[in-house]
Amino acid sequence: MKENPEVLPDAVRDQAAVEAARSGDHEAFGELVRRYQGLVAGVAWRYGTRREEIEDIVSEVFIKMYGSLDRFRPTHRFSSWLYRLAANHVIDHHRRNRKERGRVEMPEQVASPDRPASETMETDQRSRLLRAALSELPNKYREPLLLVYLEAMKVDEAARVLGVPTGTVKTRLMRGRRALGKILAGRNPELFGGADAL
Repeated sequence: MKENPEVLPDAVRDQAAVEAARSGDHEAFGELVRRYQGLVAGVAWRYGTRREEIEDIVSEVFIKMYGSLDRFRPTHRFSSWLYRLAANHVIDHHRRNRKERGRVEMPEQVASPDRPASETMETDQRSRLLRAALSELPNKYREPLLLVYLEAMKVDEAARVLGVPTGTVKTRLMRGRRALGKILAGRNPELFGGADAL
């Protein structure tokens, strides 16, 4: 008797879908794509991918995922494994593009119609400046900041995704926040206050 996938925990549903996709079940692969395309698009956007490239990046990541399913180990969460795969792909994509055409532009924040224009402009400006400053940090500092603060992962989960000890993630978070604060406060003290604003 087949279990109802609606009542299964995510990890069990993911593992069942991975096993089925490994066996050539295209519907199971499609389920993984539908469930996680937002996560992959979010990774691409947070790592500075331009809007017009995000759809292509998402497709490339899922093609890569399909070819890498045999390397997935159920001792880790599928979402963490896929996040790492997506992040690595996006980083490689940006490296290739930088060689071809210089620095990647950061996408603009979409304005919310619920906020006053002045508040939207300031928030959008802060968001652009923050994303630009994040893009300047070394990956070892940027990745933990993205995982913990934007993806809302716990530090131990971020450590598993990054393949480093928990203490290393904590240190990189502290140093990353400090470096980010210096960049932001140095360039825009009126918006970000002193270097300790973060």
